[in-house]
Amino acid sequence: MEDEIESIVNEHGWYCANIFDAQIPFCYTIGLMTRLQHPELIAFSLDPKGAHFLFESVITLIKRGDRFDRERVRELIVGDDTHRIKIRRVHVTQHPIYLGFAMGHLTNHGRMGELEAVQLCWPDEHGDFPFDLNCNPRLNDLQPRLDIRLSASEIRQFMRDYGG
Repeated sequence: MEDEIESIVNEHGWYCANIFDAQIPFCYTIGLMTRLQHPELIAFSLDPKGAHFLFESVITLIKRGDRFDRERVRELIVGDDTHRIKIRRVHVTQHPIYLGFAMGHLTNHGRMGELEAVQLCWPDEHGDFPFDLNCNPRLNDLQPRLDIRLSASEIRQFMRDYGG
């Protein structure tokens, strides 16, 4: 798998990891840290094509000099549509749970422990984002918050449950 990721990153500048067998499916990028000096991107509950299209749109802006590395709401043109996304920094304690291949990629490049990532969140039908006061609670279940610190016991529980 590492060789395939490296080959695609070398050819296209980034790789999209699709974790479809998780309780809440998600996708994330690999290679932005090594190729564009930008945090990796992660998004939940989007179909792989939609996530890839979203990442592609954001990466195009990054290549033009834009940054998606701090918390804020952004308007983004995807295809012919304008969408709002909320950017949240991913807490380092979440990295081993959600971004394992990205961690491995950086380690293979001699950059162990340097991973940074941001979560791209999408709003509910009223424009409220997950965990905002008026957000549809169902959306909170579809997009877990990765900007919060996990406790040592939560990390141990994950390792027990998933053999990490």
